[in-house]
Amino acid sequence: MDSELVVLYFESMEAAERGLQTLRGLDAQGFLAIDECAILGRDSRGWVTAKNADQGELSSTVGFGGVLGLVVGGVVGLPVLGVLAGAGIAAKRKVDADRLGELISSVGNEMARGSGVLALTLESLSDAATVTDRLGVDRDGLVRAEIPASLRDEIERVLGN
Repeated sequence: MDSELVVLYFESMEAAERGLQTLRGLDAQGFLAIDECAILGRDSRGWVTAKNADQGELSSTVGFGGVLGLVVGGVVGLPVLGVLAGAGIAAKRKVDADRLGELISSVGNEMARGSGVLALTLESLSDAATVTDRLGVDRDGLVRAEIPASLRDEIERVLGN
């Protein structure tokens, strides 16, 4: 099944954590179906930390699924996009892999010091307008990329998840 990577930017980690609680409520109401979620924060020194929303803080991408592992790794500076290129995924699914790579790069570039980001893989997103309204984020603060099932399968195969 195709899924979607959704990235939401917040002014602080606390706001991102409140956003996650709102998203869980929206999930329960059927506006979206969360598959996986990570919270990333950039502290005042510029360091990025990542937390698996269900399992606590991680020092690496271990424990994240393939797509979220790529996002977290790409933002904290691990060379995970090179893994995709080396595995031939970029050649097989060039348009999708390029879009995913652009999104991952933009997350790291756009995160201000003190900010928080929610990165989610969703099985469905039925009403993006309601989601952004309930979260109180600008629609420009919600970035989406479709992840075709074939690309997700390749990512997970290569990353061993």
